[in-house]
Parts: sequence; C-alpha cells; structure tokens
Amino acid sequence: MNIFHSILESVGTYLPSQVVTTREILDGCVRPVRVPLERLTGIKSRHFAGEDEFAIDLATNAITDCLKHSRIRAEQFDLLISANISRWDGPSRVGYEPSTAIALKQLMGFDKAIAFDISNACASMWTAVYVADAFIQSGAFRSAMVVSGEYISHLTRTAQLEMEGYLDPQLASLTLGDAGVAVAMSASPRRGEGFTNFDMYTLGHYSRLCIAKPSDQPHGGAVMHTDAVKVTAAIVPHAAAHAVHVLKESGHHVNDVQHIIPHQTSRLTIRGAIEEIAKQFQTDCTDQMIDNLEQRGNTASTTHFLAFRDNIDNGRIRTGDKVLFAISGSGQTSGTAVYNCNDLPDRIRRASENGNGASTNGHADTRPDFLPDESVNVAMSTPFRFESIATATPSSGERADTMSLLAEAAESSIRSAGVDRSTIELLISTGIYRTEFLTEPALAALLAGDLKLNADQAATDPVKSFAFDLLNGSIGFLNACHLICEMGRAGRIERAMVVASEIENNADVPDQPTLGITEMASAAILSESEDGETGFHAFRFDHYPQFQDDYKVFANIENKIGKPFLEHSIKDDWKNSLLPSIKQSVDQFLSDQSLTMESIDWWLPPQTCNEFLKSLRGELGISEDRMIVGKERGPDAFTSSTPLAMLAAGVSVGDGEHDGPRPATGDLGLIVNIGSGLQVACALYRF
Repeated sequence: MNIFHSILESVGTYLPSQVVTTREILDGCVRPVRVPLERLTGIKSRHFAGEDEFAIDLATNAITDCLKHSRIRAEQFDLLISANISRWDGPSRVGYEPSTAIALKQLMGFDKAIAFDISNACASMWTAVYVADAFIQSGAFRSAMVVSGEYISHLTRTAQLEMEGYLDPQLASLTLGDAGVAVAMSASPRRGEGFTNFDMYTLGHYSRLCIAKPSDQPHGGAVMHTDAVKVTAAIVPHAAAHAVHVLKESGHHVNDVQHIIPHQTSRLTIRGAIEEIAKQFQTDCTDQMIDNLEQRGNTASTTHFLAFRDNIDNGRIRTGDKVLFAISGSGQTSGTAVYNCNDLPDRIRRASENGNGASTNGHADTRPDFLPDESVNVAMSTPFRFESIATATPSSGERADTMSLLAEAAESSIRSAGVDRSTIELLISTGIYRTEFLTEPALAALLAGDLKLNADQAATDPVKSFAFDLLNGSIGFLNACHLICEMGRAGRIERAMVVASEIENNADVPDQPTLGITEMASAAILSESEDGETGFHAFRFDHYPQFQDDYKVFANIENKIGKPFLEHSIKDDWKNSLLPSIKQSVDQFLSDQSLTMESIDWWLPPQTCNEFLKSLRGELGISEDRMIVGKERGPDAFTSSTPLAMLAAGVSVGDGEHDGPRPATGDLGLIVNIGSGLQVACALYRF
C-alpha cells in the first residue's frame, strides 16, 4: 500500500465572464419574491455561463487551467473522473451517454486514463476526490484528474419563471452560479503533506430534502426543490460534529488549522457550522473561516475547490498551511477532509508573479517530482467476491419504477446473503435511465434511506455507510466492482453493494423510439474473499474513440411535446463494429495476466441478443458451451449484464438459469462487456 498521502498536485478553475447580481436575479422573477436574499446569503453576484457555454465547456476550460500548473501531462493520467451534477451540454439537452468523462478523455487527450462519472449532488466532486484518493493509496494508480463543470444557472432561470414567493421550494435556485474546477491528484513525494484525514458518509434519512429533475411546466427546463429549513437543520449539526470528531480523533485542536472551508451555500449556514465547531473547542474560529460567497454564489460541487483556489490566488492560503474542508451535499452526504498544503500555492503565485500564467507545463517550474516512466503494478491482494446477487423486474402490466425495482432487488440480495445490513459500508448505483429523469440526489443515497442503511448515524459512530452513483453506460457496473476492490485494498471497506436499474423512458412517449434495453434492476453484495482466491483478480478498461459517435443518448427537456424524452443517435451495427476491438482488448488482457484463451474456463459476455453473441463467439474462437448466458436477459441487460451472467453461473442461491454445466470451484471466468464511448471492459473472476 502507498505509504504517502495523496496531494492536490494542481487546481484549475474557470469562471464565465458574465456577472449577474442578486438584485438582477430578484428583478427577473415573473412574480415578486420579497426576501432580503443578499443579506441572508451574503451573495452579491455570481457568474453565469454565456449563451454558447455549457457544462462540458466549463470543464474543459478548468482542465486547461489545471494542466498549466501541473507537472503531469494529460496523457500521463491514470484516472479521469467527471463529477458535475448537471450534464447540460446543449440547449435543454442533458447528456446520458457516453459519460462526460469519456467525452472529456477524447477532447483533452487523457489517452490512457480509465474514465467514468460520479454523481452525488453537491458532494460529487469530493466523492470523486475520495475515490481517486483510494485508488492512489491502494497503489493501483499514480495520478488522477477530477473535474466538474457546473452549468446550473438554468435552474435559476426556471425558478424565476415558476416561483410563487419567498417560501417557494425553488428559492435556493436563486443563489446558484456557474463554474468549472479541475484538480490533479498524485501520491505525495514527501511525508507530512496531502490528505491526512478523510472520511465521508451518507445520511439517507434526509435523502429527499432536495430533489432536482425536469420541470413539468410547458416552458420546460429543470427545477430544484429544496426544503431549506430541514436541510440546514440536518447539515449544520452533522457537519460540525463530524469535523470536531475527525480533528479530535487525529489529535488536533481546531486552532491547529489555519483555514476552514465549508460548502459555500449561504453565510448564515456557514456561520452556524463554524459556531458549532468553535463551541466544541471553546474558541473563536471566525478568522479561520473562508467564505467566497459574495462574488461566486453557490457553485454546487465546485464550491470548496473554487474557494481554495481563490484564496491561493489572493495570498491567504500558503504552502504548509493546514486546511479543514467541511463537506456536505444533498442525499445527505457529510464528511471532513484535513489537508496539509504542498508547494502548490507557491507554484501558482510564482507563475502569476512571473506573468506567464503557467507554473510547470508552461516551463516556469520543471522539478521532476512526477516521473512518468515509473509505473505501479500491484497484484490484487485480497480479492472481493460476490456474496449474493438478486434481480427485480416490473410486475406484468405495471410501469417500471426505478426506486421500487432497486429496493426490491437490494432487499432480496440482503436476505440471500444473510448479512446484517449495517455492515454494508459502501453502496454504489450504476443505473443510467431512471424514473422522472431524476438528477439529484444520487439514486444510491435515496436507496440508502429506503433500506435504512445506517441512515441517521451520529458523527462519532464508527458504523457508517457511504452512497453515490457511478455512471458509465453499461460499463459502469464493472467500474464499480473495480472501485470496490481498490477501496478494500486501501483498507476502507470490507463489504459493499452495487445496484443497477434501467427503465425505458420513452415507453409512454408517442412517436419516440425506445433504446431496446431490458427494464430490470439488480443488486450484488461483495465482500473480501474468505479463501483469498474466490473473486475478482484483475480488470481492464479500453476506450476506442474512433467509434465514439456511434452511440449517443441525451434527454430533451424542452417539454415541446408536454414531457421530457430521450433522443439518441445509435448506429444500427455498433456492437458488431466493435468485434475486432473486443478481440484486441481480450488478447491484451490475457497477455497482461500471462494467460491464454485456453486458460479461461468460462466466458461471461454482454447479456444481449443471440445474433451478437454468435458473432462474438466466432470472433473470439470459443465454443457455445463455454459461454454463460442467462435466459431472462431480455433484449439487453445493459448495466445488469454482469450480475445476470453471474446468476446464470450459479454464484448466488436461487434464480440464475443457464443451459448446460456451471463453473466448479476454482474455475476461471472472463467477464466481457461493451458500452458507449465505445468501450470494452474485461474482468478476471475466480469461481
């Protein structure tokens, strides 16, 4: 395991040029909203994206700024995570596939990076940093880029049209601003710097206090409904208590910290949290508080890092300073990170003083702290295995509902495993298409609340669960399994659950084609292997950008036909065009593991149509009796492909159906899946 902490190797930001005042926001409301918003929130102005700027544009500009100050080039990064809540990449268009991270990978030259999205409301970026930190600590990766392009001013515009008054649940939408932030992370080359304490968890009991989804009004757009009073009541005591707990557990007093950066929502909320922390330490923390709300507003997932960079630029945060980040977001996510600053503040300011705007890739600083030719290749120590798998499908004649299907599959999986649900430390949802096109909070957070999964734990309770969504088309489930293995290797978890659920959003939309995916949910519980052999042993994720335009899906939320719907551009034979690439990925994966085709006892392919499976067998040169295919897969099991194949292989009690023999103990299986991007994923599993 890596003995060093991970560091923020670089931080880049982008703010659109348009500045809008709070007075202008209130004046723009169709109906008067009589509230002293500027006095209550501390927000005088915020930045709004231009007419031709959207989420992905904010992200690319932030990455460009980040790379200016980084010693790592784009093509050297091992991991790329996009963490924006809003995937609004065109006028009233919300991108679904490919993932934003895959799009950015191609646009910005992250050639070798594994890429996926993470969604967890305003805690999305911190969730992604937490994930990247685990990958670095486990030794799997040496570097990661986390980016968020938060184009959320469209929520303000919808609120201006719809709000009835100051008690309206869309009031919080009037505080929002647009921003892009990117952070480069790497293992620290020096002791004593980086993230020394880092903990996040989910309070699912409060998961429905803030909901974002398309508007049901004729003008379309998206809305965010927030119970601000209850959210504040949930955030302040938990966030403050957890920050105090983390500091005391690590032997620190709050006076050891030079800066405290809470989630930048409103000045009243921030001051409430700071006062709670100060009370516990019987001191005054006012001078340590960082608040950049006045000219930024609430920029959602980017607020902490935007405030961090702003205060590097103005000279307040300096090399060697200790920063306490108080993390919160709808769902309800709470967390604390203690960070000892590396030399980044000095590098950024030195570049600014030199006038060239770049501290490393701009040749202002070329110290070789990051050596691209040094690779870390650590074999998976303790594999994670499937303890149980369950699926759920809609009842005959009923419209598929995402949360109902997820709850049914998850409860069945818990019963099958016979485990205490409080031992599930991590819950990841990988489903893409969901009821009402829900954007916020994470489906996993909602499910954690429905399952009562450590849903309202005290900050000091050692038993907690963390929930978030990982999005990457049909590849997402295997990305989540890979993440679970690395978080286990980093010593963070022993048991986790991965769920997926898909519906056909266009099933009740006249004249709009469906995607041809199976409406179903799946849930799988994974834990550390008891024998040290059963479970996942290796993963590979390949991206073939020459086919990226073959599969695109986005939601149209203009409401021109009275409701939102999916539009897509999917090439008819996209799967077959990928066959040679699948063979290439499989051959390379086997070579990397010093295996041959004959070493594999069983093949677990994408659970899709017979025609493609026949072509795949021909391309790989394997016989039908070595391929495991579930009977109940429908047209395309999509994100539930791997759990369905594993059920057919007999890894869980009960329901899998498969014609022919099943794997014996010790047999080796190769899981293959394909998805938008286009991507090919391979995983080695010992039965």
